[in-house]
Amino acid sequence: MRNLLWGALLTGLIAVPALFPNQPGDGLLIRVVLLKSEAGESVPEQVEVLTSASRPEIGSLRRAVPGSLSAFASAANECLMDIQTLDAVDTLFFIEKPWSGQRSTQWSDLIAGEKTFYKLGLYPKPLADGRIPLRLTISSGTTRAAPDALFDRDVLLNRNEPTILTAKRAGQAYYAVVVVQTPPSTEKGAAAQTSSKIQIVPAPAAERLVRPTYPEALRKRGIGGVVRLFIQIDHSGKVRAVGVDQPAHPYLDYAAVQAMLQSAFEPVFLDGKPAAVGFVLSYRFEPLSYKPDPRPTSPWPESSSYPSAIVAQVLAQSGQYSRRLSDAVMDFICEEMIRDTHFSLRNNLKIENDLILVGKEREYPRIAAMIPHFVMDPSKTKRITYVCDYQVIRKDGALSERRILLKENRISFHDPAKLLEDRRIALLSPLFAPLRLLLPEKQSAFFFRIREEDTIRGRRAYLLEASPKSGDEDGIGSARVWIDKEKFTILKCEIEGIPVEGYEDILEDCANLNIRPSFVTTHEYKLEKEGILFPWRSRVRVGYPDISPEVSIPINDIVFSYDQYRFFTVSSEHQIIR
Repeated sequence: MRNLLWGALLTGLIAVPALFPNQPGDGLLIRVVLLKSEAGESVPEQVEVLTSASRPEIGSLRRAVPGSLSAFASAANECLMDIQTLDAVDTLFFIEKPWSGQRSTQWSDLIAGEKTFYKLGLYPKPLADGRIPLRLTISSGTTRAAPDALFDRDVLLNRNEPTILTAKRAGQAYYAVVVVQTPPSTEKGAAAQTSSKIQIVPAPAAERLVRPTYPEALRKRGIGGVVRLFIQIDHSGKVRAVGVDQPAHPYLDYAAVQAMLQSAFEPVFLDGKPAAVGFVLSYRFEPLSYKPDPRPTSPWPESSSYPSAIVAQVLAQSGQYSRRLSDAVMDFICEEMIRDTHFSLRNNLKIENDLILVGKEREYPRIAAMIPHFVMDPSKTKRITYVCDYQVIRKDGALSERRILLKENRISFHDPAKLLEDRRIALLSPLFAPLRLLLPEKQSAFFFRIREEDTIRGRRAYLLEASPKSGDEDGIGSARVWIDKEKFTILKCEIEGIPVEGYEDILEDCANLNIRPSFVTTHEYKLEKEGILFPWRSRVRVGYPDISPEVSIPINDIVFSYDQYRFFTVSSEHQIIR
């Protein structure tokens, strides 16, 4: 059964690099992403064209241009949330078309969305100075006729420069993100060797054996065990693929695979020639005897840091703020809206992988001996919206949180005992997230530097970066914190790292597919009460690797917004506020 599931997973998730394989190598691509949100006051009734010249924030989209279409669509979603200060944006469709760039042409496509049909028209033509005039038409409807016009506009584009068109229709804001670009490189997506049977040998000597991360949260709870892996190396001893043969815990399996992918072995010779072979190796996670390997030096060059005296002052002042937050007595409720989006991947694509055999007695599962590429299927995207009364009670160091479910996808509930219980959400604890690294007793476990100064909603801030001194520190791989320059309150906190609980399916996928996910949790703080800033917006974004290392394919995106705070008590400096 395990082998069957493994094969189904690989067949379902690994995709070809692009949606349109007939792209001309020396031509261009036209990409269009259509998105929608609730219409705010900033969205005009008439179509408006936004470029990096008028909105410099759009320039952030350039780094996603070399990536895949899916990753570009994800980056467009995130960019709109930032520049329009939106809680959530829905991606309706995305598409790309190859174009020679040498003569005028036109396309007309009908795209089936989740509940709506979209009709797209593209009419590009080249100019002598390299710019591209393009006429974009998009209409929508519940039938294939798609009669309701959303966009019908001429726009002048520069190559590789994304442009955003905005429009308001029936109380909704629509955004069309358009770019004409050179095709992304797909060299990394070339398939590995064709299917073959390789010989199993005793484990060769390691040239570099990386020790896996052991999360403190698991170690302290006594969770350990043996993870047995089967490994494929090439003729040079480089690890090409890893499979989990005996699992222990989803996070430990994932950590063992990641460590092995970074290891290297001495070449194995068969019949006098170096050969690709397979072998079995085990990692033992022992809670009582484990000691983390400390990182000897800071990961950043000294020349790039602010003076150590300024860093020390920021850490001391933000540490005092964190202590005040940690010791505060509070009891409040606010309305929490949660938009949980699961992205589906295309499942009609094939893959060929090496097959590992052990003699005649045992057949190991197929393993991913290639760098996979993923393509989202927007028609299968699943969205769930929750509205909750979110209550936080903290007293004598004990924290209690609960979410009374008020709505789920427009269905209202009137039962105060109906709670939203989801480990991904329950473990978020947005108000206290920065305490994981900025409490005075936590700071010694990290390297810190001030990268630069920034502005968050009009307030000047230090951008503080943190990196753990050991492989894992409370699930934090790295972190960035924006700290107010005057009050040293925390304006924003961004943590990269996979939680030990709540995302077991993601960990299993990544262990099976030999990939490292992008997992970023962001919290923004806005409402101030007695010198403490409370959450305004949070976001958890999980992505898989893409063609470009700077972007990723989204798998799960959860956006939280907090409003209508009702404070019962908040204490600061031993004074109770009612």
